[in-house]
Amino acid sequence: MSRCQFKMKKMKNVFKIFCILFISSVVLTSCEGYGTEKNFNGVQLFYTSEITESEANSLGRYLIESEFADGGEKTVQLNKSGNTYEFRMIVKTGIEQDPEYAELGKYMAAEISTEVFNGAQVDVHFCDEYLETLRVMPMASY
Repeated sequence: MSRCQFKMKKMKNVFKIFCILFISSVVLTSCEGYGTEKNFNGVQLFYTSEITESEANSLGRYLIESEFADGGEKTVQLNKSGNTYEFRMIVKTGIEQDPEYAELGKYMAAEISTEVFNGAQVDVHFCDEYLETLRVMPMASY
């Protein structure tokens, strides 16, 4: 197995773990304040005015390839603050306190940085059902 194949398999496993973290029944119905909405195989992706449609589409394609977008309903938001991309996702209450999931969030941020945003800084935000940040995980360096 090539390094690229191994890496993609590992990311698919990480994204599968994160799929259980989402509140699948929560799909935001009002776009007001969350940004422009796109849908990628069950993932409701909002992106703010700081993000181009091309960047949103690149992330959406990656979420499908990594099997994060697996047909189950999930809500995420993509924002950019300065030079840092923010991948914001709704998680079940309490997950933000778990150190293992925090480490997975950092790894996820690093993978999104590498695979989607050409190495730019990415932070993963664990959010409540209103996309309010509960905890921020800056990308891991590896």
